[in-house]
Amino acid sequence: MSAVWGQRRALAPPQALPARAEVVIVGGGITGLAVLGALCSRGVDAILLERDQVAAGASGRNAGFLLAGVAENYARAVARYGRSTAAEVWRFTLENHALVAALATGLDAGHRVCGSLTVAFDAAEAANLEEAATLLREDGLPGVITAADQPPGAMATLHNPADGEIDPVRLVGGLAAAQAGRVHEGCRVVAVDDGAEAAVVHLDSSSIEASAVVLATNAWTSELLASVPITAVRAQMLATAPVPPCIPRPVYAEWGHRYWRQRDDGIVLVGGFRHRALNDEVGFDVTPTQAVQAHLDEQLAVLAGDARVTHRWAGTMGFSPDGLALVGLVDGARHVHVCAGYTGHGMGFAVNAASALVRRMLDSEPLPGWLDAQRFGSGLNLTTTTP
Repeated sequence: MSAVWGQRRALAPPQALPARAEVVIVGGGITGLAVLGALCSRGVDAILLERDQVAAGASGRNAGFLLAGVAENYARAVARYGRSTAAEVWRFTLENHALVAALATGLDAGHRVCGSLTVAFDAAEAANLEEAATLLREDGLPGVITAADQPPGAMATLHNPADGEIDPVRLVGGLAAAQAGRVHEGCRVVAVDDGAEAAVVHLDSSSIEASAVVLATNAWTSELLASVPITAVRAQMLATAPVPPCIPRPVYAEWGHRYWRQRDDGIVLVGGFRHRALNDEVGFDVTPTQAVQAHLDEQLAVLAGDARVTHRWAGTMGFSPDGLALVGLVDGARHVHVCAGYTGHGMGFAVNAASALVRRMLDSEPLPGWLDAQRFGSGLNLTTTTP
């Protein structure tokens, strides 16, 4: 994880793993902890396995945005998914923000509702944002065109007053602390077998039988479940030493390809620009690159002058073919579920996706078609991870 969100710590001494659990969750990010909490609140015997420490992956390497919707603005989402589905997706993320806010209560997780700005720097995107504002108003969703707080060079700005921000590591760490004894760090899952009567989760030197397995592994899902169409994509960021206030609220710009915010301690975070090197940013490598970091430096200079860069890092996001999450029983599986593929917006989807998955598992509540992991019909293909 980035030191901006918290220094790495020594892992706790390993706990004895059970030979069996009702549900085994793989992945200790926001999704895994949300699934664990929801299951345990229903009296389910569940444990979580994390190969590193909680929030070590994308949950600890993002900008801490809590935004409504997907990477594309509402007008483009309507064109891609249809009006009713786009509206449903937006409301799902608004519900997610409310769920995150409830989980953050008492955790000192830095949550605040400060609004966000979606910014266009060319005429085509400006016209698209105008259309998005009209559609949002007609569908009863938040978002209006504003002239306030526009960054230099902006041609149009959409303000969503319902959006916010959070410290993702403090949030995930707090959720893990609440489930002490059920969270096992330093446990690398190498394979999952989907048997007739139960699943078996294989670790380096042991195995656990489970009635159900949940892969909350986002970008890394393909290492255990090659058939699930989630692609690993790198996201890069930088952070500065504290500077005087210069960014009133989180900003999402250039069709979602660049973003920035300033924390309440004065640290400026700038991320994105993968569209300047699309082919290079696919894969599991989390090493920052000179090419993308140079673009981040240029953006920082516009925002905060000669602010000193203190940290540079990258994380790995899980992208789905249609930009929407995959949740539920894997196509062709009997006991293996997935909750992943947020396409760069895990903080905006994960908690509500976890809640929907648990209701599906325990109450047989149907999933929306746009969220159902079986919508691609890929079929089950379990594999062993690369060492």
